[in-house]
Amino acid sequence: MTRSLRKSLILWLLLPTALALITFLPLAYHLVHRPAMEALDQALADASLALVPHLEVVDGEPRFVFPAAAEQVLRTDRVDDIYYLVLGPAGRFIAGDIGLPHEPPEEQELHGDRASFDAHFRNRRVRVIAIHRKIDGSPFIFVTAETTRKRDQLAVDLAVALILPLIFFAAATGLTIWYGIRHALLPVEDIRRALHGMEHRAMLPLDTLAAPAEIRPLVSEFNAVLDRLEQAAEAQQRFVANAAHQLRTPLAGIRTQLELLLRSPDATDREARTRHCVGALERLGHLINQMLVLLSAEPGGRHAGLAESVDVPELIRERSPEWIRLAETRGLDLGFELDPAQVIGDRLLLGELMANLVVNALSYTPAPGEVTVRCRSVEGRSLIEVEDTGPGIPPEARQQVFERFFRLPGASQPGSGLGLAIVREIAHGLQGEVEILDPPGGHGSLLRVTLPGGTG
Repeated sequence: MTRSLRKSLILWLLLPTALALITFLPLAYHLVHRPAMEALDQALADASLALVPHLEVVDGEPRFVFPAAAEQVLRTDRVDDIYYLVLGPAGRFIAGDIGLPHEPPEEQELHGDRASFDAHFRNRRVRVIAIHRKIDGSPFIFVTAETTRKRDQLAVDLAVALILPLIFFAAATGLTIWYGIRHALLPVEDIRRALHGMEHRAMLPLDTLAAPAEIRPLVSEFNAVLDRLEQAAEAQQRFVANAAHQLRTPLAGIRTQLELLLRSPDATDREARTRHCVGALERLGHLINQMLVLLSAEPGGRHAGLAESVDVPELIRERSPEWIRLAETRGLDLGFELDPAQVIGDRLLLGELMANLVVNALSYTPAPGEVTVRCRSVEGRSLIEVEDTGPGIPPEARQQVFERFFRLPGASQPGSGLGLAIVREIAHGLQGEVEILDPPGGHGSLLRVTLPGGTG
């Protein structure tokens, strides 16, 4: 599922705003509507109180004197119909509109001497205010009521008065958030355009200072990745160029020998040229094999799931027969000093690492000479060492010899210059290091590979 930063920002900004508006609207309506209704109730209660002075008790009989003009004033309202009722002791009717409700529902209680409640009268909903008074010790009830058209209209007007500004506010807020996010993301769009305009042959770093502070570390990391990619591309180009040169030379020699072989009438000459072609093909096969191993040793080569616990002495013994045959052929003394050591890694690549170290030492050590292979564990790390009595490697060239296709000037043996490059690549892939040291005897070379130890 594709995630949009712009949509996420808009959602996280608009959602709390919408929730706040939804929560505020009923609260604001309640805060405004309740005082307005209380004011209308108070006006209706004042009308009930205005009835009290018109009642008097004469010789124990209540008399309600309410002039027609006063009654007309009470009932006059441009919106609602007004009703009133006066009741004496035991609910005795005295004056007003018979049947007007005067007692609140059971769920409502009388607050002091006043009751306010909604009821129905003559099939119309009314708001009723009933006031209880004692006159000459006798209880009386003065009731006024009005229809609810004015209250209903006021409720609608209040809702509209609140909703319209909130709609405008919500629209203004939404536009402000949308424009603000769009403006804030313009630097990201500039970066996208800059990346879109890049070509693989001209990948320029992005301007870190022009990026917002929040994404500046991301831009810096991207520039660092870009730099590493550029270095890797350059190294790849050098590797391809060197590989092409290394492959072209034996192929050209083989082609020349074959052309001469076709024209040669001498059987001895043909046999010599055939052996020359076979030797060139063997060297070519060795070069191709080394290039494949180097490719496997690079990050993303062989799958990490191939890692296993490898017993280093056992692996050395397994690969040693081919080394012993090479040592005998070259008249060298090959020795082994194998102590327990374990490594977690790819068994095939570990074998190639050791083979390149040992074969390299056997190839460049003149007879009679010695090559010693050692392994041991030191403080939780495994050490693999190959020491020889050969010409050694000058200190100034000890970093260059790990570069691909690099060979020391005046090297006594033919080679591709990939052996130590393979060793370093495999060691780094196993989170280890390889270094060139001076042997204890001071003559020859000592190559040491240090790898994280493993458990058997």
